[in-house]
Amino acid sequence: MTARQIERAGTMTRPPKALWLAATLGLAGCLTIGCGATAKFIYPANSYGLVKYEPSLVFQKTVAVTPFKEQRGDDNEMGTFFLYLVPLMPYGWVEYERPEAATLFTTMRRFDFNASEDMAKAAAHSLRESNLFKDAFFTFGGEKDKADLILEGEIDTATYKGRRWSYGLSVYGPILWLVGLPAGSSHNIIRLKLKLKDLQENKVVWEKGFHKSTRVIHGLYYRCGHDVRGYSYLMQEIMNEALEDMKIKLMLRLDE
Repeated sequence: MTARQIERAGTMTRPPKALWLAATLGLAGCLTIGCGATAKFIYPANSYGLVKYEPSLVFQKTVAVTPFKEQRGDDNEMGTFFLYLVPLMPYGWVEYERPEAATLFTTMRRFDFNASEDMAKAAAHSLRESNLFKDAFFTFGGEKDKADLILEGEIDTATYKGRRWSYGLSVYGPILWLVGLPAGSSHNIIRLKLKLKDLQENKVVWEKGFHKSTRVIHGLYYRCGHDVRGYSYLMQEIMNEALEDMKIKLMLRLDE
């Protein structure tokens, strides 16, 4: 075989650039579509992690929880996401003040989330399961007269920040995902104020603010589709802390 024939044979067996391009773009698409098109806010994140008290600690009062007040902004920035395809750019990113209105995350498409209602229902669930009160329930407002106390909330932040990494290799970056390197990250942030009011006295008996965040690293083989899973864990952490602080403050009021 002549040198020219050997060179020609090597050229024929080498994958064309168009094939590499299609493969890497396909990987990027699979990361978004294959990991799950839609995620939901599911509470509790871990039922074993809910705070529970002995029945002897129960306050003989019923708590109503109404939809939380929205104080969030409405700026959703996704135009920077595809910057990861620009040569030498290490990653592209998004930042959503209203993630439920977004259509593109690091490894998924949508988030089925009604912050005002879902977070209030989560709070009611934790209150009821804690055994700290006689009962707790969610209401849009029509059943408030059946309660002794009302828990109100203000959502200042429920921000999502995501990155997709290409390591500066543009469309060829996803090749590194195949060997296990991270494909991106997601950052969930909640800033929330809670307030417990005595309906008979029309007086605030407890209030506290919370600021929590969590971050997860994604890959083709790990934590794919976990972009917004942190919201449930953060809400559970907030309610566990709220219940402990609530218990202390209410017991002090009884001693006064």
